[in-house]
Amino acid sequence: MRTAGTWLSVLCCTAITVFAASCSVPSRSAAPAGPERHIIAETSRLAKEQFALGRFKKSLEIYAQAYDKYHLKGLRRGYVKLSEQIRNMADAAYQRKDFAEAGNNYHILFENGVTTRDFAQSLTFDDAYLGTQIAACSRSLTEIGLMKYREEKLEDAITHWKQVLAFDANNKEVMDAINRATIQLQQLNAIK
Repeated sequence: MRTAGTWLSVLCCTAITVFAASCSVPSRSAAPAGPERHIIAETSRLAKEQFALGRFKKSLEIYAQAYDKYHLKGLRRGYVKLSEQIRNMADAAYQRKDFAEAGNNYHILFENGVTTRDFAQSLTFDDAYLGTQIAACSRSLTEIGLMKYREEKLEDAITHWKQVLAFDANNKEVMDAINRATIQLQQLNAIK
């Protein structure tokens, strides 16, 4: 049978062990130290530089490569923030009916695979959303092209349809429309 003094000794030893362990383990909320901080800062700098130049795909690739290599929490935060920023820009372009810009930006996010990452649940969008938006942009530009075609503005129609192919490269309907309009345009130019 243990005495009160024995229990007190066991309790003190346990408390000291727990305290010592808590002092030696870095806090999860602590800022990254040394090389980690440098990796996060450099990745952020390079991605922002590309983003400022309008190279959204490249800026996402920078984060993707760094995150794949290091899996740092700070990289994840930057990657999510950049992805959300591009999504917001795509949404704004879609609202102002700039379907080419919107479609390209949605496609960049889809192609980058950010929605398949281990942190995808923290994003406000997923592949289904991106696919829906890409299809909507494609339909809108296709319809604008058809209106131009009916107005006999063949060059404008072709231009709009080519914008679709920039982010929906396998759109057979648009490829056929471009071929038809191109042939007609060549025939009209031959007559002139």
